[in-house]
Amino acid sequence: MPSFKKRSFSWRSRTVLQILLIPIIFFVIFSLLPLTLFYFSSPGSRENLPTNGGIDHSTQLIKIGDFALRINFIKISKELIKDSLSIKPRKGYAFTLINLTFENVGTDVKSCHPQVFLKDEKNYVYPEHRASEIPRPFLFSVYPEEKRTGSYLFQIKKNRYPVELIISSLDSTTGSPGRTIELNKNLIERTSIFTFR
Repeated sequence: MPSFKKRSFSWRSRTVLQILLIPIIFFVIFSLLPLTLFYFSSPGSRENLPTNGGIDHSTQLIKIGDFALRINFIKISKELIKDSLSIKPRKGYAFTLINLTFENVGTDVKSCHPQVFLKDEKNYVYPEHRASEIPRPFLFSVYPEEKRTGSYLFQIKKNRYPVELIISSLDSTTGSPGRTIELNKNLIERTSIFTFR
């Protein structure tokens, strides 16, 4: 009766197996890379979202690090007019303008460059829409007790309401987490045309 010997798994065959697996792994990674980039660059993505440091309500004074902020008003409009210049959103979208006041409540001069996002009731997250005509809060060299006011502009899908403002850490030196601010519907006003001064 023939006898069978069990062949041991040699280091040479393991090396060959690793060499064969490496191109397969790279192929899978590079196949998925375009899909990942497309997801994170889409308007409804969650690109660069800050760490959630809790949910605040927009009627409250919100403290983030050494800054306190208050939402003054929220406007949703099909068109913005600034210095007789008409600004329109892309097709199927409307502008949402959020006006904020920041105050340095710390004891040192502070500077920050927060990233700001807006979430609607369908959980779409929109990045800020930069427009040179709309003055953002200038948060460079803010002295203690000094206040700065400005606006953030977003393009969100028509007939949707913003429900949360997501703001990154305002103080890069302390690494304080960002905040998710629940927006008060009483602060939201819909207009056909909003003239911004």
